[in-house]
Amino acid sequence: MTTASLDPGAVLDKTDPGADTQARFSYQHCFAALQCLRLLSGQLEAVYCENHEDILLRKPGGTYDALQVKTRRFDLEPFKATDDAVKNSIGRFAKLEKAYPARFDNFHFITNHGFWGEKENGNNLSYIRAQICERGNLDGLTKAHLLKKFVSGLCGEHGCDEAHVVAAMLKLLLLGQQTDLERPYKDLRENVGDVRDYRRTQTFHTLTRVADNLIYLCQQASSCVLGGSVADLYSLVMDFDAQRDALLLAGKTITADRVEEVIRQSLVEGADNLLVSSGGVSADALPPGFDVMVEKLEHGGLQMARVDSLKDFKKSMETLYVKWVHRYGLDEANRRLQHLKTLVRDDCVEAQLSVEQPGQKYASAMYTALRQMLEDRLRTSTLPVFDCAREHLLGTAGILTEECTVWWSDRFDLKAVR
Repeated sequence: MTTASLDPGAVLDKTDPGADTQARFSYQHCFAALQCLRLLSGQLEAVYCENHEDILLRKPGGTYDALQVKTRRFDLEPFKATDDAVKNSIGRFAKLEKAYPARFDNFHFITNHGFWGEKENGNNLSYIRAQICERGNLDGLTKAHLLKKFVSGLCGEHGCDEAHVVAAMLKLLLLGQQTDLERPYKDLRENVGDVRDYRRTQTFHTLTRVADNLIYLCQQASSCVLGGSVADLYSLVMDFDAQRDALLLAGKTITADRVEEVIRQSLVEGADNLLVSSGGVSADALPPGFDVMVEKLEHGGLQMARVDSLKDFKKSMETLYVKWVHRYGLDEANRRLQHLKTLVRDDCVEAQLSVEQPGQKYASAMYTALRQMLEDRLRTSTLPVFDCAREHLLGTAGILTEECTVWWSDRFDLKAVR
């Protein structure tokens, strides 16, 4: 006999790390978005996400700063010089210093936590850094010396040489914010208000929308998304791989123009759920092949123009979901998305049943029927749709198609690898 107390589906797991993990990723994306605002004043020429480092900043004159962003719970100790996260970061900085001599001004180690400093010993990263900066080099030190042991250990673990580790340490800047994971988001919203006096001319809701969209821009740039359309990949070039790499780099690069476009769209009245283009294509799906949704739609005979539209609608719904996560939290975002999935799946089933012809291609007729059903739902239903447009609901149908919950033809063996 089961009871509620023994039913895992009836008990909230308060130790579930899912929301915490999302908050840690959000911390980095918020910090990157803060850097993007510096593009507008000309302090920076470009911000790169997940290219060489967590965040790469190109400054006027062509030099760079590299940023490693690390989070840690406050029930754990502050970062020590002996922590793997610290040693790995410095090792990466040293390799960048070697690979790109004279191109880096600073290497930043940034954390929501802090740095251990109870004693001046081998655990104290700030002390070690200060001592190396004071000396400038390790000349004349014995192998047993604190600084020599620290640098030699890094060289052995990461395949670096002493000169480049020391050079990286001389450029190392430490920022321990000693704040919760929400701090960068609050800072971002405040800083958005300082752009062109928006604090005086725009509503709090609008500033939040700008912040959310800047975060999404950085999240996309942190992913393997191509900076262009699929057609760009097949332009008249001899080297497919080089073209792919160029588009990948473009996807990771944020310029002032991209930030201006995000702000422009976000300030539009009713822009909360703006539709976006699926032009950014995941590199994991290339070289050419079918993703699950496109393969199923094409098998059902849906016109390519409608396939492209549905891809855009799906991307718009995914964008809206990310905004919900940042604004309301992971649980509420999931609740909303699951609610919409339930509504749209019912309409998809009814649309399919109304037009299906075994052995025939009927995706086009199903699409037309589904559009009408979704329009009717928006016009007459009392169930919440969270200010979604018909296009967002069609995008939800795209998500359900990708998940193999919805089909647009007789079932068949998929070629796409998910």
